[in-house]
Amino acid sequence: MLSFDKIVVPEEFLKTRTNPKKTQKVIEFVKRTGHLDELLTIHKESKALKDGYRRYVVAKTIKMDKVPVVYEYQK
Repeated sequence: MLSFDKIVVPEEFLKTRTNPKKTQKVIEFVKRTGHLDELLTIHKESKALKDGYRRYVVAKTIKMDKVPVVYEYQK
């Protein structure tokens, strides 16, 4: 788990829009189950989001304090 406010979102993600229908489905899933459907992939050192922008948007929308993550290490 990682504090939501520690995640750094790269500019390329911020320039994209998530599909509203798919995003709403994830929001409904979280409200029903209490957790995200998948982990966010985060770069270990920089805390940059590597994968899971839709889940990031959902976590932000419903004001999650901590999110489940998997760390990616630079090769």
